Amino acid sequence: MHEQALFELIMKMLTLPKAPNDELTEQAFSDDPEFRKLYDQILAIRELSYTLSKGNLENQINEKGFVLSNMKALQANLRHLTWQTKKIAEGDYSQQVDYLGDFSDAFNLMTSTLKVATNQLKDIARLDNLTKIPNRLSLDEFLTHAFSIAKNERKNLFVFMYDIDYFKKVNDTYGHAAGDQVLIHFSEIVSKQFRSTDIFARYGGEEFVAVLPDIQLENAMQIGERSLRSIENTDFVIDDNISIKITVSIGLSNIRPEDMSYEDILKRSDAALYDAKHGGRDRLCVLL
Repeated sequence: MHEQALFELIMKMLTLPKAPNDELTEQAFSDDPEFRKLYDQILAIRELSYTLSKGNLENQINEKGFVLSNMKALQANLRHLTWQTKKIAEGDYSQQVDYLGDFSDAFNLMTSTLKVATNQLKDIARLDNLTKIPNRLSLDEFLTHAFSIAKNERKNLFVFMYDIDYFKKVNDTYGHAAGDQVLIHFSEIVSKQFRSTDIFARYGGEEFVAVLPDIQLENAMQIGERSLRSIENTDFVIDDNISIKITVSIGLSNIRPEDMSYEDILKRSDAALYDAKHGGRDRLCVLL
């Protein structure tokens, strides 16, 4: 075949949407058997480049060569990247890419940003929106775990229930914004009384719950009494020139061998809180 015709045929194979397979091609095969190898190579490149452009990463090409090897490497990298992306979707933010040049930096930045954002959302979901201490969800998770350990290992598990005395009067007299300030300040003060292994959470409204695993009654009582005194000795500032005094009632209970869930302890702590309220408030009552 004339060199110019052969050149034009190769250009068509590289540029046209459909590879030529006509009499001219058959003649090229007859005139030059090596052209068959070139044709198959270009055909394989066409097919693999097309499937990659369509996002098909499973197409298998048997031909070999420098260009095809690079394209197959890209195909393998994209296949692995797809797997990594699925892992990220499942919450695995440890995935990092170091085999795709500039794209790697963008991918790794995306992953680290998602990790930070997800952790922030988790924190937000487990914190009370007003006081920024653990919320009911965090409390339930902590109690479930702590109750299981205390039950299996026969250890103490004390639960405090706090209720701010006459809190409705604060809202009615000074407004709900002032009540919110009291709740925030109250949370800050009482939170300081506990160990890092404890939890102090907002239970709802002006009620709070503290859970103390593996502690003796005497120590738990000391913490409760210290909470009472701390609140009594604090001036709660609700405006630039207005401060008020509040008190708190506390109920305390411990796990019992017959308890089936942490709800049993909470019920006794609530009953002890009831006794504190009806016994004059500003006190700690215990129901073991």
